[in-house]
Amino acid sequence: MNKNFWVVILNFAVALMLALPLGAQSEDEVVQAEPRARRGGVIRLVFRNIPAEDKPNVDGEYQVSNDDGTVMLPYLASRVRVVGKTARQLSDMVRQLYIDQQIYSRPIVMAIVGNDDETAALMQRRITVTGYVAQKRPVAYRPGITLIQALMECGDITQFGSRHIQVTRRGVTRTYDYFSAKDRAIQLRPDDEIFVPERGAWESRPSRLLP
Repeated sequence: MNKNFWVVILNFAVALMLALPLGAQSEDEVVQAEPRARRGGVIRLVFRNIPAEDKPNVDGEYQVSNDDGTVMLPYLASRVRVVGKTARQLSDMVRQLYIDQQIYSRPIVMAIVGNDDETAALMQRRITVTGYVAQKRPVAYRPGITLIQALMECGDITQFGSRHIQVTRRGVTRTYDYFSAKDRAIQLRPDDEIFVPERGAWESRPSRLLP
C-alpha cells in the first residue's frame, strides 16, 4: 500500500477522535440519570402561589398505581399518568393541568420522584435558606432544583432582602443577582447554604429581569 493511503487512514482516525471526545455524555444520557416516577413508587408535590387553605389538600405524597402508572390529584377531573417522568417534567405537567382546568391561575409546583426509600433519602438532603426571606427554613434537595425555586419555597425574598444572594458550597461563597435570569437558573447541590443579606440603602430594583 502506498504512503498516501495510510495518511488518509490516519487523518480519518484523528477526525473521529475529535468528533467523539472521551467521557462525553449526551443530553439524553444526562436526563436518564434523573430519578423517574415508577409504578408502585411515590411522588411528592409541594404547591406555592395558591390559596393557603388549599395547601393541606394538595401538598403531600401520592402513590403511583401499579396497574396504569397514574395518580389521582385533588380537584383534577381524571387520573394523571406520571410513570416515567422526571421531577422537572412532573412539575411542569401538574402546573399546566391545574391552569388548564382553571383551578389555579399561577401555581408553582415542586416535585420529588422515586420509590419510598429514594423519596425518603432525597428528603433528608437539604438546602439551607436564611436571611431576609419570608420563611427561614431548610428546603428538600431534588435533582435540578434552582436558586429561584429554593427561594420561592421559602416565600421569596422580602422587601428588605438584598438582590445579591450568597450561596455557600463546601466553604466557598459566591454571590448571584436575584434579577439575573442566568443566576436564578443555577442548579443547587445538597448542603448548599443560601443567605439573603439585608438590602442596602441605595440598592436598585430593576423593573424587569436581566440576562
